Amino acid sequence: MNQAVALSLTAALAVLSEYDFIAVIDKSGSMNEPVSSTNRKSRWEYMQETATAFCRDLERIDTDGIDVVLFSGTGVLSYNGVTADKVKDIFASNSARGSTPLAEALTEAFKLAGKSDKKDFIIVFTDGVPDDKVAAANVIKAHANKQETDDACTVLFVQVGNDPGAATYLRELDDNLRGAKFDIVDAKTMEDAEKFSSTAELIMAAIND
Repeated sequence: MNQAVALSLTAALAVLSEYDFIAVIDKSGSMNEPVSSTNRKSRWEYMQETATAFCRDLERIDTDGIDVVLFSGTGVLSYNGVTADKVKDIFASNSARGSTPLAEALTEAFKLAGKSDKKDFIIVFTDGVPDDKVAAANVIKAHANKQETDDACTVLFVQVGNDPGAATYLRELDDNLRGAKFDIVDAKTMEDAEKFSSTAELIMAAIND
């Protein structure tokens, strides 16, 4: 790593130390489908690898652990102060099934946000269109309108798989969320997210979007 890159990463880590992190994970039934026609691994398996690596990286930044929210038609589960090893245990004790209650999951995530004086960063791994698109958008707008600053809370959606309906919806949240005081949403595909050389760079790009 050259000196300029090292300094840039150090600066990014300094910024991110000001944040608490929440991972929101879709475990709906469609997550059992293959990632794509060329990658036959299930979206659930593929997302686990990425989410676990993400949590491991964040563990170095957020030393008191991150919060994790899992959601499907069977309900919303939340875990506090989670380490990367605990994330593996959470995945092992859950399976993908049911529908996609994104609004309820976001409501839980926003409840967990603000637990300290730090800013908040929420990353949502999801593969499909939510049960209620309008309700999910309204939950985000309501929280954005409560914020005092643009960067008080950022929500990054990472699309797992290539469902075109999900891609369209997430782009709408990113680019066209009418009625929100602040634009707090960024959306990327899993492939786009993996192009970043570090988790810190991915998060900084979402915060600065």
